[in-house]
Amino acid sequence: MEITLRPPFHGCLIAMISLATLGLYPLLRRMAERRFIARMDDAGVELRSGRRMAWGDFTSIERVTASMHGAQLSDEYVLRGPAGRASLPLWRAGNAAEARDYLLRRLPPGIAGR
Repeated sequence: MEITLRPPFHGCLIAMISLATLGLYPLLRRMAERRFIARMDDAGVELRSGRRMAWGDFTSIERVTASMHGAQLSDEYVLRGPAGRASLPLWRAGNAAEARDYLLRRLPPGIAGR
């Protein structure tokens, strides 16, 4: 299953933020997105950095949400294991409901936080 990401802001706002940060914003955004899940299959997940992690490598899952003044800013599932962490950003995923259901079906039953 392929995870498509929507842009975090509209084009004009991204251009203004890029100018304000002297062009560093696109670079920093790509670095932050390296831990986001790009693909999921029966064997495991592939991160946007290209690294693969098997389903059995994960030891815990946590749902992280952030809100400010009643508005939800982010919603994601963070998977942790000895090899690192992976994140499924529901707030940016174009197919969020499908991706969440697929992730929760594929996780082994012994993972903490389920």
